[in-house]
Amino acid sequence: MTRKTKWIVSLLTALIGVVLVFSLMYRFTIGYTENQKEQLVEEATNRLTEKAPNLKVEQGELFNGTDAYVVFSEENGNSIWFVPLDDKLEIEQREFGEVKAKDVCARSIEETGGQLVSCKYGFDERALIEVVTKADASYTYSYYTLQSGEFIRRVQLTDQM
Repeated sequence: MTRKTKWIVSLLTALIGVVLVFSLMYRFTIGYTENQKEQLVEEATNRLTEKAPNLKVEQGELFNGTDAYVVFSEENGNSIWFVPLDDKLEIEQREFGEVKAKDVCARSIEETGGQLVSCKYGFDERALIEVVTKADASYTYSYYTLQSGEFIRRVQLTDQM
């Protein structure tokens, strides 16, 4: 082998090593968390299917409040289901109120400023809409009731260096 070929083989070996190291790091950190989350959603889907076998719902989303819930919207858009991860707690169903999450999110952005990070349904002792916005080095979590869109509370987290 020539010197140039050895150099190319060394660089390719180093590149493959770096890719493998970062792939393993991802797998044991973010990948593991995502797999856990998918398993929790799957368990909640099974629990909801046992309770209401003919119910057609969209993909569930994990919500961590005081207790962790998986939130499912019905495909027809009439109501929303909250399946707690704790089997001792009851599955909750709520009808959508007169407000839509998009309208609540838009109003929250006007009130807090910044960019929208997430807008999702949740359950923390009651059905709610959680809006997360980011402005500069702070995140603002705003909570509104599901049925009427009334303001519940706002929490601001600021990263100070």
